[in-house]
Amino acid sequence: MNIEPAYTSIGNLFSYKPMFFIPKYQRAYAWNAESVSDFIKDLKKCFEKRRSDSPVNHFFGGILSVKHSVPGTVNQHKYEIIDGQQRIATFTLLVACLVKSYKELQVEANGLGDTDNESIIKGRIEKLSERFIEFSQEVQRVVTPVEVLELSKADRSFYKELIRDIQTSVSRDSHNKILYAYNSLRTTIQSIIASHARIEDKIDDLEIVQNILDNDFTILHMVTGSREDAFRLFQVINDRGTNLTDGDLLRAKTLELLEGFNQQQDAVERMWDEILADPPADTKNYLNWIYESYQGNRPQQNALFDMFLDKFFPQNQQISLTLHHAQQIHETVKNIHEDIIKCRKLIKGQWLYSKQQPITGWDITRLNILLVELGHDLSIPLFLAAAKLDHRLFSEIVQIVERTFFRYKIICNQHATPLKGIYYQESLAIRQDPNSYTISNIKTKLQNLISTKATDSTFKNALNMLEYKESGGNKPLKYFLMTVEYYYQWYKNGAAGVPVCVDKSRVYDFAGTSIEHVYPRNSGSSVLDSNLEPLKNTLGNLTIMDPGQNTLGGNDPFMCKAPLYQQSSVLLTQEIGSKTTWTQIEINDQKELLIDAALKIFIP
Repeated sequence: MNIEPAYTSIGNLFSYKPMFFIPKYQRAYAWNAESVSDFIKDLKKCFEKRRSDSPVNHFFGGILSVKHSVPGTVNQHKYEIIDGQQRIATFTLLVACLVKSYKELQVEANGLGDTDNESIIKGRIEKLSERFIEFSQEVQRVVTPVEVLELSKADRSFYKELIRDIQTSVSRDSHNKILYAYNSLRTTIQSIIASHARIEDKIDDLEIVQNILDNDFTILHMVTGSREDAFRLFQVINDRGTNLTDGDLLRAKTLELLEGFNQQQDAVERMWDEILADPPADTKNYLNWIYESYQGNRPQQNALFDMFLDKFFPQNQQISLTLHHAQQIHETVKNIHEDIIKCRKLIKGQWLYSKQQPITGWDITRLNILLVELGHDLSIPLFLAAAKLDHRLFSEIVQIVERTFFRYKIICNQHATPLKGIYYQESLAIRQDPNSYTISNIKTKLQNLISTKATDSTFKNALNMLEYKESGGNKPLKYFLMTVEYYYQWYKNGAAGVPVCVDKSRVYDFAGTSIEHVYPRNSGSSVLDSNLEPLKNTLGNLTIMDPGQNTLGGNDPFMCKAPLYQQSSVLLTQEIGSKTTWTQIEINDQKELLIDAALKIFIP
C-alpha cells in the first residue's frame, strides 16, 4: 500500500488550484454543534496568539485522499477525500465567511469614497475565492470554472449556493448542520471585527484570520493513488463506526460493493442520500425498527452495522459480484428506503394508506393516539410489517394493540418484553405470507398475555388508584376517559363481541379536550364540601368536556353545571348532568361504572 503523507498547512493545501471532491460512498456533512464549537475555540485561541505576535500551531489531524490526474492539464490533480470531509468543508466555510465580511467592508469603503481600501479588499476577495471556492481552468484552450471543493450529491447544491451567499433552502439534516457551522463561523468573524470602528483595523483582523489558515492550521495529508487501498484505509480508519454512524457505514459499504455497476450504484446513492436525510439518532431508530420487523429480534448493542449488513446484504460475502447481485442490492436498498418513509410517518402518527372506506377519521386517529400521545413506538416494527396487509386489517391491529398496551403497560405497569416478543412473532408471520394472515393470531396471544399478567383484578385495582395529578402528567387519564366515551354506547348496548365505537362521527381532538372535575378542583367557600374534597381528583369525579365547553362551569356548584353537562356531546357527561345531586354516592357509583366499562373495553 503506497501512501504519501505530507505535514502541511491549510494554506499550502489550497495553494496550487487543487480540486477536492467527496465520493459517493462518503456520508454527508455531519459536524454537530459541539464539533463546530471546538473548531471556533481553536480559531479564537490562534487569533489571540497571533494578534499578540506569538502565533501557535494547531494540528487538525489527518486527511486521506486518492490522487487523480486531470486529463489535458500539466501537474493538475483532483483529490478524492476519503477521510477528513468535515474538516476540509469547515475550512472552506470559514473562508466563505471571510469573503462575506470583506464584501460588506467593500460596500462600506465604497460609500466612504475610500478607494485605496476598496481596492485592497477587492484583491483579497478575488484571491480567497480563487483559492478556496472557484477558479478558472484551461483544458485544450477551453476555460471553465472549477469548484475547489465539491461535496457529495446530497449537499452539493446547498453548499455551493451557501458559500456564494446565494439564498438557499434546507431540505435535510446535513444542510442544517452546514448552515449551523456557517452561521456560527460568521458570528465569530463578526465578533472579531466588531470592536473596531475603522475599516483599516477590521481589514487587519480579517488578515490575521487568513494568516491562521495559511500558516497556523495544519493537517497531515495522506495521499494514495489506489482506490482499492483507499477503500481498505476507509474501513480501518472508521472501523465499527467510531467516526461514522451505522447508516453512513451501510451507505459506504453498499456503494463500495457496487463499484463497476454504475447504474445500480447511482440509484443506490440517491436513495441513501434520502434515507440519511434525518438526524443520525432518528435514522438509527429507523434502521433498528426495520431490522426488528424483518428479523424478529433486536440487533445487539453497537452491532447494528454488522448485523444489518449480514442479514440484508449477504452479497457482501461474495468474492466477486455479478449483475444479479448488484440488482439484489439495489432492490434491498429500495425496500429500506420505502420502510424509512413509513417510519417517518409512523413516528408522527400518520396513516400509511390513502383514505378509503370503511376506515374513517376516527379509525385513523387511533394510530396517532397510540404512537404519539401514548408514545408506544415499541410497536413500530409490527406496523411496518402490517403495512403489507389490507387497510382494514391494519386498522384492527392498531386498535387491538392500543387497548392492550394501555391495560398491560400503562395501567398494570407490566414489563414490555413479552409484548415486544408477540410483536416480533406477528411481524415475521405477516412477512412470511401477508395474504393468509388472520387477526386471530395476535388477538389470541395478547389475550393470553392479559389473562396472566394484567388480569381483571390487577387491572381493576390499578384503575382504582388512577387519579388526576395536580402536577401534570394526566395523558393516561385523559386517554382513558376519552376511550371509554368512544366505546360507551357499545357498552350500554350490552358489550357483546369485540369492542366497537358505535358513533365514529364524534372525533375529539386529544390536545383540545380537557378533563372536567364535576366537584370543582378549586372550590370557593360557598361550594366547599369537606366530604368531597378528598374525592375531587379520583376517577369517579372526572369526565371530559367538548373543546367548546372547556371554559364553562368552572368552579360553580353541581346544580349550575348540570344543565351545561346535559348539552354536551359526551354521553358520560350527559348522564352526569341528568343526576339531581353529586355526593360521595354518585362519585363512587361513577367510578364503578367506568371501571366496569373498562374491563370490557380494554381487551384485545
